[in-house]
Amino acid sequence: MPYTKRMPHYNSPNELISYILDEKNDGEKVAATSSINCKVESALLNFTRTQKKFDMRGNRVAYHVIQSFSPNDNITPEQANEIGKRLCEELYPDFECVISTHIDRGHIHNHIAINSINLNGKKLDDRLANPKEGLYGLSDVSDKIASEYGCYIMPKRTFSKVKNKNYYHQYKEQTWKQKIKEDVEDLLLKCSSIEQMLDELSILGYSVKRGKHISVKTTGMQKYARLSTIDSRYTEQNLYNYYKSQNNLVLEEIRVSKNKFNNELINRINKSKVALEKSMLSTEGKIYSEYQKTRYQEIKRYYKLKQQLEYLDKYNIKSFEDIEIQINNKREQIKSLNQMLKKNKDTFNRIIDRTEKAQDYIRLFKVYQYAMSYKEVNPDYTLPVDVEIFLSLQNELKINSIDEAKQIIKDSLPKRIEINKTKKAVLELQRELNHLDTIKEEKLSKSNLFIHNIKFGGNHIDYKKSNNDCFCINLPYTKEKIHIPKKYTAFNEKHQYYTLFLVDDKEYEIYDKDDKLIGNITGTELEKYVLDKKKEIDKSYSEIKVA
Repeated sequence: MPYTKRMPHYNSPNELISYILDEKNDGEKVAATSSINCKVESALLNFTRTQKKFDMRGNRVAYHVIQSFSPNDNITPEQANEIGKRLCEELYPDFECVISTHIDRGHIHNHIAINSINLNGKKLDDRLANPKEGLYGLSDVSDKIASEYGCYIMPKRTFSKVKNKNYYHQYKEQTWKQKIKEDVEDLLLKCSSIEQMLDELSILGYSVKRGKHISVKTTGMQKYARLSTIDSRYTEQNLYNYYKSQNNLVLEEIRVSKNKFNNELINRINKSKVALEKSMLSTEGKIYSEYQKTRYQEIKRYYKLKQQLEYLDKYNIKSFEDIEIQINNKREQIKSLNQMLKKNKDTFNRIIDRTEKAQDYIRLFKVYQYAMSYKEVNPDYTLPVDVEIFLSLQNELKINSIDEAKQIIKDSLPKRIEINKTKKAVLELQRELNHLDTIKEEKLSKSNLFIHNIKFGGNHIDYKKSNNDCFCINLPYTKEKIHIPKKYTAFNEKHQYYTLFLVDDKEYEIYDKDDKLIGNITGTELEKYVLDKKKEIDKSYSEIKVA
C-alpha cells in the first residue's frame, strides 16, 4: 500500500515543476520521468498556457501528489513511475500531469505535479465527497494499481474509539472471516470427509451447527455464520463434490456376523448398497443435479448404517440390554472427559488465548513493518490502529520478534495436542453414542411394549436432579416433572430431540416445580395430558390478535 499525500500548490507552477524535476533538491536523485497530456521538458509552458486559455481565477495553480513505496515492496524505479503514470491516466485523464520518480537512500517515491485545470477548462474537484478526484479516490486507485505490481496493500479496517485503546476485540470481529477461510482451506487438504472436517473445526475451538446449512462461530463473532456465505465453495454440496472427487465411493462387502438384533440393519444397508450400485451405472458419464442431491442423501444413509453396524459388531451387541450397557458406558466416558476439560478449562483457555494472540502478532507484523516505513518517510503519517494492536500484543506477550511469537506457539503445542486429543475423543464417543441411541430408538419404537411416547428437547432435562439411572424431565408444555429410567429414553441426532417411551398401563409419579409428589398417572394418560396441554397453548397463541 503506497503512502499517498496530495497538497495544493499556490501562485505559480514553476516552483513545483522545478522541484520535482531538479536532482539537486534535497540530494534526491531523479530515476525516471513521464507525463500525460504534455511533455516533461515543456510542462511549465503547457500548464500556464492552459490556465491562460480558460482565464483561470484563484491562486491554486497545481496539485502536488506524493506516492511513497515501502523498501519492502520489490519494485524498480521504472515500475514505480509506471504506477504513477497509470494513476494519473485513471484519475486525471484530462489533466496535464508530470510524474517524477525519486530515489532517496533506497526509498522509491513519486512526485506528481497536476495542473489545477484540465484541457476542457474544468478545475480539479478535490472534495472528499468526490469518489474519483477526492483523496479517497487517490488512495484506493493507488492501492489497486500497486497491488498488480506485487506491492503489499494494508488492510482497511474501521475501529470505533474506546477509552482504554484496547482495539483487539474489534480487530477479531473484523478478521474472523479470513480466519475461518484459512482454517477451512487447511482442513480441506487434511481431512477425507465433510464430517471429519467439521469435527476438526470443533477441535480448533469453533462452535459448529450441522443442519440444512453448515454454520460456525468463533472468537469475535456475535452469531453463527454459514460457511456458504463466507465462500460459495463451502456449500454442503460443493464440499461433498470436493471429497467425492478426492475419494471415489467404495461400497465394501458387509462382513459382520448376522444375528437377530442386527438382522434388520443388515437388510437395510444391503438395499442401500444395491441402490447406489445401480445409480452409478445409470449415471455413468452424466450429471443430473437433482439426482445427485438424492444420491448424496443415499450415500449419507449408507455410511450411517454401515457405522451403526460396525459399532454393534465392535461391542458385540446382540440384545437391548447390551446396547443399554454400551450407552451408559459412553455417557460415563463422555462425562469423565468433559469433567477433565472443565477442571482444566482456565488453563486450556489461557494457552489457547496466548497462542492465538501470538498468531495475530505474526499476522500484524507486516502491517507494523510497512506502517513504520511510511512513518519514517513522513513523520505526519498517522499510524493505523492495527499498529496499536500489534504493540499492545507485543507488550502483553512480552516479546519483541516474530521468532519469539513462533516459540510461544511451539511451546504450547504439546498442551494443545492434549486438548485436541481429549476433544476428539469426546466427539468420537458422542458419535458412537448418537448411533447407538438411534438404534435404541428404532428398537423401542418397534417394541410391542411401548405404544405411547413423548418427545422433548435436551433443555427439558434437569441434570442436577438426574442420576446415573434416571433422568429428571420437565414435561413439555407443563410445570410438572417426572423421573424416568434412562433406558426408556433415546436421543435422535438428526432431529435433535429425545423420545420418552411409556408403558400404557404403568403408573408414573408426577412432581410439581418444588419436587413435591402430586400424584400418579398411567402412560396412556400422561401422553394425553401433555398433548392436551400443547393444544391449549397452541389455541391461546392462535387467539392473540395482532394490533
